[in-house]
Amino acid sequence: MRYLPTILALVLAAPAAAQTAMYRGDASHTGVYASTSGEFGGIRWRVQTDGPVRSSPAVAAGIVYVGSSDGHLYALDAATGAGRWRFDAGSPVTSSPAVVNGLVIVGARNGRWVALNARTGTVRWRLAAGPDLPLPWGHESGDRWTSSPAVTGGLALLGGGDGVLRAVDAATGRVRWQARTAGRMRSSPAVGGGLVVVGDVQGVVYAFDLATGAQRWQHETEGHTLGSDTFGYDRRTIQSSAAIMDGRVFIGARDGFLYALDLATGARLWRADHRRSWVNTSPAVEAGRVYAGSSDGQFVQAVDAATGTELWRTTTALTWASPALSGSLLYAVDGRGFVSALDKGTGAVRWKWSAADGVFSSPVVEGGLLYVGSDDGGIYALDVSARRTLRRAVYWDSTYTRASLVSGSVAVRTWFTGQNYELIDRTALPRFLSERIADQVPSVVVFATDFVPPEVASAGDAPALLRRYLDAGGTVVWPGVPPLLWPRDSATGRRDLRHIGREAAARLLGVTFERSLFDREGSSVVTPAGRRLGMTPNFLSSWAADASSVSAVLAMDEMGLAPAWVRTYGGPAGTGFISIPSVPDGTGGVRNLLVLQLAAELRPTS
Repeated sequence: MRYLPTILALVLAAPAAAQTAMYRGDASHTGVYASTSGEFGGIRWRVQTDGPVRSSPAVAAGIVYVGSSDGHLYALDAATGAGRWRFDAGSPVTSSPAVVNGLVIVGARNGRWVALNARTGTVRWRLAAGPDLPLPWGHESGDRWTSSPAVTGGLALLGGGDGVLRAVDAATGRVRWQARTAGRMRSSPAVGGGLVVVGDVQGVVYAFDLATGAQRWQHETEGHTLGSDTFGYDRRTIQSSAAIMDGRVFIGARDGFLYALDLATGARLWRADHRRSWVNTSPAVEAGRVYAGSSDGQFVQAVDAATGTELWRTTTALTWASPALSGSLLYAVDGRGFVSALDKGTGAVRWKWSAADGVFSSPVVEGGLLYVGSDDGGIYALDVSARRTLRRAVYWDSTYTRASLVSGSVAVRTWFTGQNYELIDRTALPRFLSERIADQVPSVVVFATDFVPPEVASAGDAPALLRRYLDAGGTVVWPGVPPLLWPRDSATGRRDLRHIGREAAARLLGVTFERSLFDREGSSVVTPAGRRLGMTPNFLSSWAADASSVSAVLAMDEMGLAPAWVRTYGGPAGTGFISIPSVPDGTGGVRNLLVLQLAAELRPTS
């Protein structure tokens, strides 16, 4: 079985013109996406860019379009992550693109807008806004995103840092009308009831006529009257984008309130108090409820759409990006890097997954996958269509500290427990493996300690528990010396070179180590399979496997052996025994923690 899928042919599943996509899913910005089962099944794919990914993806006709602060817009195959094309915007792309009639429209930090052929990435038209207007105070932080386009009825609505809202012909870029606000627009325009609603950095919400651009009303938030200099931080900006539903406008502001306004008049209906904590998120709205996150308040809440009364609140980290609704779940992301799947009725946490850095990209759900970017530079596709959530555990036992040869074992343990992995010791390990054999729930164990008790790795003539777990479809990520290969005394850590366990290791894993030695050889070649996990060459490793005995080689050393490899045992793609040495950083840490996490969680389709 191959560990990695063959890259699909570069063909579109449907004509690009057949689908429209944009920030928050539709022009009214409700943040509601097609229903999925909502169980976490691992990472389908990950693509690394050269900058933080704060743009929110747009998915149309089998392609994911998303920007990066490295200045590029990426077009990726939605199923595999394979690159279709990449466009150099000449400036960070932190807004979400919009897709309409075979075009992708996106803005960059430098105030320039471009429309590209959705299939090829070639330029169809360009438009430049004027210079950004000065900020009211001049020291406002968090000016992280630019406004994202909304598309409706052949129009693209573009909010500029120059304070100009432009309605342009989506096909040609010709300006139909322009309207002005008093400050920069970082809020993205939303459309409903024949109006375009948008906020600015002066704390004012505006409504303009969709057909003519004439101003219909404006609403001054509490922040409009506040001087940020008296607080030492921004209390005025509206970064949030409005969500429109049932004749109401829902929008957050940095004055610490979530507002509900009458769509027809702009009259205030209610406001929910976040006690000075920024409401940067664009609300998600469905079935009489409004869902929003809070910055320093570090929570996500649901409130009654009619009254603003809080229905539930769930603790998160700093939350700036916007939540997404799909089926029975609300997906919320935060500055610690977590994607949290919450029951939208109660706020109870169903599962959590974490990237390697903060998440300030709003998630999008399409075709059973959740797409999101991270400050770690990655674009992720998470499987949220699994029947059962992937059980994740990290094994570490202080009893075996002397015997373990994992470089930075404490750092490995700390990383994975921080990623919401269950911590198990020698007592819990056999139980975890046995339960997964019995219930067949997809699972992975990362061995931060590479010394395991005999009841797991040895069983005389019968298959060992660890091998039975692998045969049943379980996954093991092993960053140390392969099990049983170099026996150590669990109390003293002493090793005996007269008793190398090549036969025992081969019997347990089905992998041979006939040429394997304690010499630390250099890794000279990383294979495509290894690069997919983010592996890089030039690391030293000992006790490499014979390359011909493994299912996939991730890296080759100078002796022609495999220091990083995969052995599969009949489970789905991405499962089996995955040996990747932890690479020390010289300070007690580990350089390739994200690589180990991707090895544990990557579940590509075959």
